[in-house]
Amino acid sequence: MSGWLLISSRQNLNISASLAFRQQGLKKRHRKKALLIEPGDCFFFYITGEQKLAAISRVESSLPENNDKIWVNLGKDPDECYPWRFKTSLLILLPENSWIPMEHFSKQLSHFKKWPAKNWRLGLQGQIHALRDEDTAILSDAFNR
Repeated sequence: MSGWLLISSRQNLNISASLAFRQQGLKKRHRKKALLIEPGDCFFFYITGEQKLAAISRVESSLPENNDKIWVNLGKDPDECYPWRFKTSLLILLPENSWIPMEHFSKQLSHFKKWPAKNWRLGLQGQIHALRDEDTAILSDAFNR
């Protein structure tokens, strides 16, 4: 199982929740990463405005490319359709008052060690990041506590 840090707005988290976390899409520029995602992998939902982790879903399978607009892109391309789709299932959705501040992991995750300690938030830019196995285990443990 590989872990993927999915950077999401609250609005897109709510959209995924309205779909019962049965589907997740990635932006078109992430095709290469989408090809690496396999059944059994996990998406950890990081909510940008809150700077917290809110949910984990498991990838069940990939779906055909789809151009139906479901999620909202608040960035440069409002017509983004998140065409790389995955069938998913919800593992954990924390109540909002239990969302986990990402700052707790700023010194723990190897993912953030690519940047100077004071700039660890640079590791949260973009939509999706592959996590090392040890980072996946740390985040999984935090959700299961």
